[in-house]
Amino acid sequence: MSCKKSENTNENTIKVYNIRQALKENIREDQLNALALEKSTDNRAKNSTKAKIHHRVPFYKNKNITLPLLSAVLALSFTCASYFYETHISKYVEKNRIAAENMALQGNISGACSLVDRASNLRPNNKTLKADKIFLQDGKTVDLHINIADNYIKDKNYNMASNELDEAANLISDKAGNFYSLLNKNIENKRMDITVLQIKNEMNNKSSIEDLAELLNKISNYNVKEAGETALELRKRISTVAYNTANEYLKKNDFTSALQTINKGIVYNPGDKKLIKFKQVVISEKNSFETAEKTRIQNAIASAALEDKNNKTNAVQVISSSTDIDKYGDLTINGTVKNIATKPVSSIQIYYTIYDCNNVELGNDSTYVYPNQLSVNETGKFENTEYKMPKGHHFKITKITWSLPQEDNHEDK
Repeated sequence: MSCKKSENTNENTIKVYNIRQALKENIREDQLNALALEKSTDNRAKNSTKAKIHHRVPFYKNKNITLPLLSAVLALSFTCASYFYETHISKYVEKNRIAAENMALQGNISGACSLVDRASNLRPNNKTLKADKIFLQDGKTVDLHINIADNYIKDKNYNMASNELDEAANLISDKAGNFYSLLNKNIENKRMDITVLQIKNEMNNKSSIEDLAELLNKISNYNVKEAGETALELRKRISTVAYNTANEYLKKNDFTSALQTINKGIVYNPGDKKLIKFKQVVISEKNSFETAEKTRIQNAIASAALEDKNNKTNAVQVISSSTDIDKYGDLTINGTVKNIATKPVSSIQIYYTIYDCNNVELGNDSTYVYPNQLSVNETGKFENTEYKMPKGHHFKITKITWSLPQEDNHEDK
């Protein structure tokens, strides 16, 4: 019945349409003739098309077509919407996962955990996200150990801090990958921090080049800022110790030890201008000293030769002499001598000639000085009596002989 009713309606619509078209054609006939031929053709074509359209039933009024088509469109729309939604979610999850991975590799583990949790809420069964959670949990545990180690470091309890780092290292010892490499690097950096702090404390108690150099060798391989600053301070201290020690050696004219000490300092701090200049000073002082020493030796040799000569030829000096004739006509001579040598002299014998008042020689004789040995600058006396020499007036010492220790007699001519 529905179909018959639809057909009757269509027929009535066509009849009304035809009547209206006839009326319009009669009324507008004159006007249509006035139009250009080409426009008239176009209008007829349009009118013809409109007539055809009005003869058809609109498809959207046909329920047999509309309902299935609408269902299909809705199903397709839902499918497309679901597809685009799921695609969007997958992209969003992957974007967060990649961002979390980058954060983790930059050391921001807490931020990475937030992104992974957000992505896991959307894709709870994603295996990659589950694996990422395990990695990040390891990272959080390692960070916890490092934080505990930091607290021990603040209390200068370096042994306990090292134990915490050992636990962290053991946790990931059998795991590989970029993230675990980062964690291991963080652990090693903290170990370096501990070593640097220990060395900084130790170097305050070290005062020798060797002890300071040992600490420098420990820290030189560490590529961190704090290690570099501590190494620089150690080099400065080595230079200071080398300079002060070398200066003490220089005061004692121990040039060899001074130069050896300076060279040790330069080995550990080759750019120290103060040490380099001081080395030149020591070399200059050494050369001057050696030249002066050579002159001193030469002077000493000459002085010793002169001294030896004087000891052998001019060791005894006559201080005074006199004569006296007693009532019996005996002539007594006496005098005083002094040891002017640099060694003790002994067995001093005085040789003399006796003259009368007219300076005519009357005879020769000799006598010994007493005491037998005179120390340096000590004086002695000599005395002798010439019997039956009434004409004796004065005497003249012609020769003096003496003995030096363990040497033959010498004489003053």
